Amino acid sequence: MPGDEVCSEHGLAEWQEQFAALERRALRLQTVRDQLLVEHTGKVKEIEMLGEKVLQLTKVGELLRVLIDQLVLDQVRSIEAIVSEGFRSIFHDQDLAFESDVGTKYNRLAIDFFIRQGTDDNQVRGSPLESFGGGPSSIASLILRLLTLMRLKKRPLLLLDETLAAVSEEYLDNVGRFLHRLAITTGIDVLLVTHKPTLADHAHLAYQGVSEVQDDGVWDFKLRKLRGSST
Repeated sequence: MPGDEVCSEHGLAEWQEQFAALERRALRLQTVRDQLLVEHTGKVKEIEMLGEKVLQLTKVGELLRVLIDQLVLDQVRSIEAIVSEGFRSIFHDQDLAFESDVGTKYNRLAIDFFIRQGTDDNQVRGSPLESFGGGPSSIASLILRLLTLMRLKKRPLLLLDETLAAVSEEYLDNVGRFLHRLAITTGIDVLLVTHKPTLADHAHLAYQGVSEVQDDGVWDFKLRKLRGSST
């Protein structure tokens, strides 16, 4: 019948339209898929490149760590040699040497200082204050402070207020010569406050503090020059 043919043609057109719509959708999805594949390929390459950079940076970091560790070790060994030379200049009969152990503590570089006396089986090694008293410790502290000033490129004034009081009387003459030589070599002025005349004997310029009681009972403090020019 004519009506049935019209319905059949109308249904076929709808199916054709739906198929065309599905086909267009499939093409769009395919385009999106192709775009995502391109982006995925690019991201994979980018990840591979980043992985190579991370590997390179890790190797560089390890190399820098080794170089820094070696640099620190070289600096520590240099400090050991300088302080040990100071010991030999002052405590000439005690066979003292300045040593250190370099390691890590709490994920940070840690350096422990020691003083060693003697060699081989007869040596004694311990912390400066606990094992060797105030004399060698005072000298080590003095040299370390001086090295710090030089390292920071600061050359003002090294103030020693009874810093060397713990050094035995028999070594004071050596200490005086040592300080005199240090001041000349480094160009750093050393202001030493001391009750030891032996140390003052080696100074370029020396003053003595004199306290006097005036007639009214008031204390008067004056400085009297012992040595040195007025300029």
